[in-house]
Amino acid sequence: MAESVMDYAVNVADRLKYKILAAHINTLPFYHDGGKRSALFASAMQESALLFREKAKTKALDIEHIGDAGKIGKVVKRLCHSNKRIEFIVIDQGIRREEVASQSPVPVFSVNYTEAKAGQQLTTTHHKPASKGVSIMSTTSRKRHAKSCLVFGGLTAGIYAAIFANQDIVMTYFTKGGLYALLPVATVFAVSYAHGNFTSSFWSALGIEGSKTTGKQAEVRKEAEERPEIRKDVRPRAELNV
Repeated sequence: MAESVMDYAVNVADRLKYKILAAHINTLPFYHDGGKRSALFASAMQESALLFREKAKTKALDIEHIGDAGKIGKVVKRLCHSNKRIEFIVIDQGIRREEVASQSPVPVFSVNYTEAKAGQQLTTTHHKPASKGVSIMSTTSRKRHAKSCLVFGGLTAGIYAAIFANQDIVMTYFTKGGLYALLPVATVFAVSYAHGNFTSSFWSALGIEGSKTTGKQAEVRKEAEERPEIRKDVRPRAELNV
């Protein structure tokens, strides 16, 4: 763990009067190298823990170290849903913020640092997770699409089943002519409506949505291309000096 990250965590925890939970995650626990990687990880964790404790001791902060293995995002999700109350997460440079943020219900801060002549330059980038309302809305919407998928799927199957089960009646009335000629058209519209809604609900239930901005972007681009270019007036002008 980088010393800059430790300093940042200690300073923030001191200002907010928080405790620190330092998680050391082995992302390749089953790497086939005779256990060398696991031994190096354990040694590095012990070294980081000792240094981190010394820094926290200067501010009289409580700090807890844990070791875990697996994908970082899944470990973070497991920790956030444990009995430990986690307010936000600070990650080291080199860890993909998107991987952590996609699994984290709390804000994620990424610490970026560069070595400079006058010392270390430290910056942080912040990712704010979606609010609970958005998450609940998304789940409810997906359930609604799944229900619509079942309804329209059953309706489509029912129409097909009715047509194939009553072929003689269908052929008798659909070929009479006159007003009966509207029956095939109405049937086609009914099948198209039911099957179209079934397909749309099916893909929406899987979380696949069509792009809604492509048409607008194309219109804006076309309008910009058709807009005449404003030329700068370079004609000589008379000037009066008094």
